[in-house]
Amino acid sequence: MQQNYNDLFRTLPEHSRVWIYLSNRIFNEEESTLISNEVDSFVSTWKAHQKSLNASGAIILNRFVIFAVDEQTEAVSGCSIDSSVNFVKSIGQRFGIDFFNRLNMLIIKNGEPTLISFHELNSFQEEQIFNPNINSLKDLRENWIIPVKESPFV
Repeated sequence: MQQNYNDLFRTLPEHSRVWIYLSNRIFNEEESTLISNEVDSFVSTWKAHQKSLNASGAIILNRFVIFAVDEQTEAVSGCSIDSSVNFVKSIGQRFGIDFFNRLNMLIIKNGEPTLISFHELNSFQEEQIFNPNINSLKDLRENWIIPVKESPFV
């Protein structure tokens, strides 16, 4: 499963800050559409200190909610980060999804994304992992999928 993530958030510069939320399950088609629409609506009104953020959001693999913000246009504040976290929590509550279990890891096993526990990573060192330590759009595009054995977790 080789995906090219270079086209993600094309309108934002590579220094943009990124937040990745991994779901504990795959969204069905209807959920994915609804969540995608809500993400679009949220980022279009997302503000910091009453100023609009140059932001974008996406649903990837029907499992990730990702936000990116160009902080050179307007810096993200604590309150704006809180609003995004609360937004993701509200989606989780509505759809019965857990986005905040940091022990959930998504690897690529036999070419398919597979959810495992952090505690199982050592058993999958020959696989690849979606790196949850991504902070910038450049990292997302270039280093999101890395070998498990090269991840900071094993």
